[in-house]
Amino acid sequence: MRPMEKRVVRHLLLAPSLLALGGWLLSSWLGPGSAWADPGEAERIVHRLAEQDKRLALRRRQFDYDLLIVREKLDADRRVVSESKERQVVYADRAPDYGSRPEKGPEGETAKAAQEEPFEVLNLIDHYFYAMDGSEMVNGVDTYRIRFTPKPNMPYRNREEKVCNAVWGHLWVSKEDASLMRNEGFLDHPVSVAWFFARLYELEFHWESQQLPNGDWGPKEVRYRYAVHIPFGWLRERVIRQYGDFRYHGAARRSSIR
Repeated sequence: MRPMEKRVVRHLLLAPSLLALGGWLLSSWLGPGSAWADPGEAERIVHRLAEQDKRLALRRRQFDYDLLIVREKLDADRRVVSESKERQVVYADRAPDYGSRPEKGPEGETAKAAQEEPFEVLNLIDHYFYAMDGSEMVNGVDTYRIRFTPKPNMPYRNREEKVCNAVWGHLWVSKEDASLMRNEGFLDHPVSVAWFFARLYELEFHWESQQLPNGDWGPKEVRYRYAVHIPFGWLRERVIRQYGDFRYHGAARRSSIR
């Protein structure tokens, strides 16, 4: 065999080994649940999650519960400079009473937003790309960890949707029944909002679940922190919403939030 033929044969023999080694290195680097896993699988799971979330939201209407809302004003170093707390009882047979909000402008808007339920990313599931990002135990439940990132140039109908179009994060979804176990998100880039030429520079949120009396998983705590630049200053705040003592409508109340 001539030297050139020997080199060709040697390269042909080495090629499968190099391909196998490359595949092993790639799989080791990416991991079994990496963001490069089948995006179709992640999207299918999220659609199951959205359907399950709708079902569980309807089932939660049989409960009364206690709600504690904590508002913390923050300085530039995220230190708390003032705090307010408000406790409510939310009843299954009526809409929550958020009271009047006579104050106008950014402060009134933030006070109103703290009272109302946070806008849910799951309302805009088609606005994101999804990718599997491993598995994790949450509250003793085996979950898929799914990363979501915003699709570019998505339409929006209001300020909340505009902000959600700039949010990325993770969903933790029960492998057993597609219940949402945890959710977190972060602002990808600043977003202009409607408060007197205000601009949202920071946003992060964290949603945690708990098991309800009927065995379903529902909200336990929502935390979100934001920093908005307005003319002549900043609004920096952290809001904590704690949900407790879920009980069938009309049952005796026992305060579980301090």
